[in-house]
Amino acid sequence: MDESQWQFSGNPLGCYLNHDIPLYGRAEFSKSAGKKEVLSFNLGYQRHQVATNTFANVRGIAPSWQPNSNSRELGKIKLTSGKHIVKSRDKASWKLLNELEVGRFPTFMYQDFEQLEDQVSVALNSVGFRAEYDKFLDCLASLVRYKLPELTKMTLFFDFDKAGIKDNYRERLEALSQYIKYDPSVQVVFISGYTDSKGPRYYNHKLSERRINSVKKLLQLDGVEDSRFKTQPHGEKNPVATNRTSKGRAKNRRVIIRIAQIN
Repeated sequence: MDESQWQFSGNPLGCYLNHDIPLYGRAEFSKSAGKKEVLSFNLGYQRHQVATNTFANVRGIAPSWQPNSNSRELGKIKLTSGKHIVKSRDKASWKLLNELEVGRFPTFMYQDFEQLEDQVSVALNSVGFRAEYDKFLDCLASLVRYKLPELTKMTLFFDFDKAGIKDNYRERLEALSQYIKYDPSVQVVFISGYTDSKGPRYYNHKLSERRINSVKKLLQLDGVEDSRFKTQPHGEKNPVATNRTSKGRAKNRRVIIRIAQIN
């Protein structure tokens, strides 16, 4: 039991809780950033492949030091061949975590080699679980709600003669800032600033710089090098709509963000 170890790792883009099972493989709970992502559980497997159409009985086994706690049946799960012998999603994964949280050992029991005497019983040990689980839960609460493809092309609009970021853009910008810091595929962030044609050209050029700097300030977290950002103030150049109407001028007061990724 003193060798039972749980290890947490993660950041706002993904949370991972791992447990090595000697001579068998690795168990991992994980969840990635994004509104539709669910909690996953995978049980890695280092031994021979199991026979097709093999099912495991899953039980929450009470440890011997909890005499008043009862073991219970959790159902059956189909085993798979390949890197992971068990894969579960969402509620099934949370059920396993709940067993560990109350101190029981989620245990997978199945017939190996198609021989009755070769039954396998592999358990997740709840010893050493709680401290790393607390970190995992904190991580889940801080996951950003967007996938990177939702953030790679963004256009922000500004009020007349203003450089402040509107509240409705902040969540997406804060999410993008986490990808810039933690996702190694994000190589360069291009930020271009524009204004309408009201006012002197020199003033508008400086105003587009101020808008760029407001956006960059939200995107550049501690530890992110300045060289990761390429900025270009355009002032009133390159309008996307007419400057003769208020609606057209509102469309021209903008900052465009583009992301260059490493494939």
